[in-house]
Amino acid sequence: MNRLLRDGVALALGALTMLSLPPWGLWPLGPIGLGLWLRFCNRGAQRWRDRLEAAAAFWLGAYLLGLFWMTELTVPGWIAAVPVETLIMALPLSLIPAGGRWRAVGVPAALVLGEAVRWSVPFGGVPMSNLALGQVDGPFLGTAVLAGPLGVIVLVGVGAVIVESVCARKWCAVSWPAVAAIGIPIAALAVPNTTIDTTITAAVVQAGGELGTNVDTPQRSVRLRHLDTTAAWQGRADLVIWSESSNSADEPLEDSPQLAELSELAGALDAVLVANFYERVEGQRFRNATVAIDPRTGLADRYDKAHLVPFGEYVPLRSVVEPFADLSLISREAIAGEGPGVLSSALGDIAVVTSYEVYFSNLVRDGVRAGGRIVANPTLASSYSTSVVPAQSLASARLRAVESGRWVLQSSTTGYSAIISPDGALTQRSELRESVVLAGDVELRSGSTPASVLGSWPLVVASAVVLAWCLARLRVREKLAER
Repeated sequence: MNRLLRDGVALALGALTMLSLPPWGLWPLGPIGLGLWLRFCNRGAQRWRDRLEAAAAFWLGAYLLGLFWMTELTVPGWIAAVPVETLIMALPLSLIPAGGRWRAVGVPAALVLGEAVRWSVPFGGVPMSNLALGQVDGPFLGTAVLAGPLGVIVLVGVGAVIVESVCARKWCAVSWPAVAAIGIPIAALAVPNTTIDTTITAAVVQAGGELGTNVDTPQRSVRLRHLDTTAAWQGRADLVIWSESSNSADEPLEDSPQLAELSELAGALDAVLVANFYERVEGQRFRNATVAIDPRTGLADRYDKAHLVPFGEYVPLRSVVEPFADLSLISREAIAGEGPGVLSSALGDIAVVTSYEVYFSNLVRDGVRAGGRIVANPTLASSYSTSVVPAQSLASARLRAVESGRWVLQSSTTGYSAIISPDGALTQRSELRESVVLAGDVELRSGSTPASVLGSWPLVVASAVVLAWCLARLRVREKLAER
């Protein structure tokens, strides 16, 4: 296969692989697309430059589609992000030998290391459109209880190696990867469950409205929709969750009339109310604060969002970016909070991640380790006119439920909102745009899963060691070839 044809095929296979992600959800295409690329575009590339070019073509195709949702906010941002993310993922794969026994462990290791890097840099990382999100409806989801989303990605890599070996009719090479692909999910089922402390009734409020309009929608109308939706609901609950930016305050929220009104509402509902505030501070700054309000004592605790959205809640390198982009929609910048996301309440500690934070497994892990027995995720995806970002946010929440062994309550202004069990199942889910309250029995749980105890570092370190060995093997081959 000549280079031009090879790179064209790689580009197409990268885009095909991204169709495993929500909202498309064709989960088998994750390992299949990657496996076909390994067989037809990568295996014959003996030189490092050729492997890098083939890998870059694959990930370019993947992220042209997978990150296209960025164009709803900023086309220049999408143009800048695609090559950066492409390079991050292509470099580790270029270190895998074109053949040999180490390829079977090298491919999963390369995927893990690449994703771990892109979830951290630049600007705190971009964990959206990652390969684990495409597996929430597949058999690999349960693996998250062992090693989080990177554990799921390991199995995507193993599955790709199986597809490559089958295409090459190397049946012996399929054996142990097949054992891993089957055995690891089975082993995950044997992990002891977290402990059920008590059962409560929880309600998730979705105010509803049109997508792609939050910038032009007065915040007061968003708040009124939350109030109206809650008032129209005839049920009862011990815990009620409102979405992100459901309230605003021009003064410290503790002194705001909005908080006083919500305290009355919590008393009327006889429920702990978790709500989010856009709190303006002096100058062009604000805080994204989530509060827990007890029905009898009022404000119990607050958490200020710690992991902010670059180019959404703040602008990195503003003076450099401003000449090339319209930053009028980000005139105010957020002040980051500190500490683990956990709220004290009459029901005990509630782990909380706000909006974008749900993509970061370490943030939920911190909240759970700090005592959170259930996870609340107030979020806002109404800036987007398609279902891509809401669907990926929901997939992330499902991963967080499995790896933490906790129920997750996701409340989005326009959807998707959901109640998610610790096995990642959607016990209830809203539709986009609708005004609805989802309610049901959920469990407050304690205890830890292997993923919440160990985090991602053991897998990242192991992957780095494997890739270092692959690199050493490549250098030995090159020296032998020179003789």
